[in-house]
Amino acid sequence: MTVTYTHQAQQARWPSPADPGDLSRRVARRRAELGLSQEQLAARSRMSPRYLEYLERYPARPSATTLRDLAAALQTTPAALLGGGGDTPPVRARLAGPPVAEKLIPGQCRRLIKPGGVGRFTFVTSTGPVVLPVNYALVAGTIVVRTAKGTVIDGHGDSPIAFEVDHIDHALGQVWSVLVRGQAHHVRHPAELSRVREDAIAWPWPGGESDIYLRIVPDLLTGHRICSR
Repeated sequence: MTVTYTHQAQQARWPSPADPGDLSRRVARRRAELGLSQEQLAARSRMSPRYLEYLERYPARPSATTLRDLAAALQTTPAALLGGGGDTPPVRARLAGPPVAEKLIPGQCRRLIKPGGVGRFTFVTSTGPVVLPVNYALVAGTIVVRTAKGTVIDGHGDSPIAFEVDHIDHALGQVWSVLVRGQAHHVRHPAELSRVREDAIAWPWPGGESDIYLRIVPDLLTGHRICSR
């Protein structure tokens, strides 16, 4: 259940028992890691303490601006707060109970990779497979990455690609991995390029000019998740 925050709710007690969503748990956990009180985090993120309390207690849909301010105050990224993949060091997750493995269906895979983050761009060369980490965004169900002209990724931008995203989510006590297989292509059509530039927030790893956009259209999505029983 998603509850809409209103001024009236600010003046009264919460109408139902707390039911934190995924975002709520990540915000609360990150705040605890930094040793911040709700009042301190509210001041840093320029929001009312009451709204932050609500945000940590109920599933919420903050605006993009609010999410960016909150992520900055928590010294993380919006993608990380939304559960985006690849921004957690590859350390062993501590699960609250016995681990249970779950095979993910394509719809679950799409929801997990939707926030964007870091993935692994994989292709085959004459000397063997190559795996490179890249930032990515999900636009209209496709993977979008940016690179510079003349890079090895640019050179394989019109080839069959495998793209992997994995994530250790300590707040939810789970580890997941999604593998995308599909055809990559350079985004060249003016209308498509305009939409990708508008919708994709995908920054390349190195600095400098990176005006080449690649899009991967998924043919097959598979994934696994390990969580506590």
